[in-house]
Amino acid sequence: MALLIHPIEPIAVIALVVILYYMRRKQNPPTPKAAKPAYPGAPPSRPKETPQDVSAKLRRQALQTTAKNLGIEPGSTDPYGLLMEIAIQAEVVTLVCFADGDASLYYKTGGGMTGGISHESVRNHAKELVVLARKALPKMIKTTDYPLPGPDKVRFYVLTPQGVFTTETSRQVLSSPQNDLARLFSSGQEVVAQMRQVKEERAASFTPKGPVPGGPIVPTGDVS
Repeated sequence: MALLIHPIEPIAVIALVVILYYMRRKQNPPTPKAAKPAYPGAPPSRPKETPQDVSAKLRRQALQTTAKNLGIEPGSTDPYGLLMEIAIQAEVVTLVCFADGDASLYYKTGGGMTGGISHESVRNHAKELVVLARKALPKMIKTTDYPLPGPDKVRFYVLTPQGVFTTETSRQVLSSPQNDLARLFSSGQEVVAQMRQVKEERAASFTPKGPVPGGPIVPTGDVS
């Protein structure tokens, strides 16, 4: 069934990402400094990974994921993963979804949410997003470079057995409900909305005396 998008939806989902960005800014921890040498003349200790380092590493790992890693049979030509990245001022929000329903959200400055595959609502929307990516492939080019989006831009990376395909666009383009990238963007924001809902439900039901059913979604600032 075709995905219908009301013209106001891209505005609403962009507003959601802006809210995520400003919430993240309030929780951004300071960058740790390198430890002092243990004794005079000793080489300085290597600094611990910063939250920014961790997020960048997870992003690289997502881009390097292969169909074989996901247990997909050889011969398939369908997309098996997608990254949707939104630049908001100095922050970049990266949504990662795979064909098995796994979903994660990373921030360039560190932190994010993981564990979406444990929740049916997130899992189903993540799968739908990856399937929808196939229709947008004709608007993309094959790439081996993976830059972050430019200011106020949205960039997509689609992972396929034939390689990684990408395109970058402005938010104005995403305002057209007839645009395949607009449909992809709206579907991606629905995944984000489902992840936030699970996080909020988990926080509301959490008690120190018992586990939370359904597995965790790691909250902002706790990606590991």
